[in-house]
Amino acid sequence: MSVPNYEYFVRIVETGSLTKAAEKLYISQPSLSQYLKRLENSLGVELFDRGTLPLRLSFAGERYYQYALQMMKLEENMRRELQDIKNQESGLLRLGVALWRGACLLPDVFPYFHEHYPGIRVELMEGRTSQLVSALTNDKIDIAIMNLPALMNYSTLTCETIFEEPILLAAPTGHPCVQQALANGTYRYSYPTATLDLVKEIPLILTKPGQNLTVAVSHALGKYRIEPNILLETGNLTTAINLVATGAACTFVPGEGAKVCIHPGRGTYFLVELPELIWPLAAVFRKDVYLSRISRLFIDTLKILLKIKFE
Repeated sequence: MSVPNYEYFVRIVETGSLTKAAEKLYISQPSLSQYLKRLENSLGVELFDRGTLPLRLSFAGERYYQYALQMMKLEENMRRELQDIKNQESGLLRLGVALWRGACLLPDVFPYFHEHYPGIRVELMEGRTSQLVSALTNDKIDIAIMNLPALMNYSTLTCETIFEEPILLAAPTGHPCVQQALANGTYRYSYPTATLDLVKEIPLILTKPGQNLTVAVSHALGKYRIEPNILLETGNLTTAINLVATGAACTFVPGEGAKVCIHPGRGTYFLVELPELIWPLAAVFRKDVYLSRISRLFIDTLKILLKIKFE
């Protein structure tokens, strides 16, 4: 009496119709009706309240539906793990990164990763944090590399910190206050250090309200009672950095963003040593999905390379 084909049952629930479910499963409607009858007979309960359209689950059906989803997830994880054992260090990594993060981080990582693991193919998705989280939830990517927003529900996700990334202050090198800071300052991680007082003297470009970087920077400015002269707001970090190079203003960028489109000699990146301007960069993946060996290799490679860079 080997009845359970959990996908059949789940499709009936999702569509609310035997006919629509049969179409999605590419089987005949009578065959699906016979499957449901055999399933209910084997369980000894009715899974749907008859006579309602769309079909509505009974109490027993609700419980069976939850178990069916769990079993499908277990089967999928088992399949992935067995495939992982078979493939070892080959296969596909579906990677998600922030839009600007791909441009500045991946050129350092991919050559090393490909050299050491030539059998692994990478499929890249670039997007905003909300898009990456949605892609994880819908099983479109395996892992996402992103900074962790303060306001986000991580209940279904595992966030493994790769390193604590400083948020740097980018300022026009020719500005008198920047020259003074360079003359008086010290260096750490190869960056000159400065205080938030520099923001009082130079107009500020912020990323758009609600963006993760804006939230972190606004929190720091508010805590230390800095009231900046905001020149403009932009949703594009590259635009902000290029405007700094013109001498128009300063802006805040994540440490890795220091590589993006700044004109040599015309912009200076300062390290502001405040805990509020340290931003965890993390590998994010689903708690209920098996993390492949390929994903683990990429995460560990990223940790090693960034540790070397910022030590």
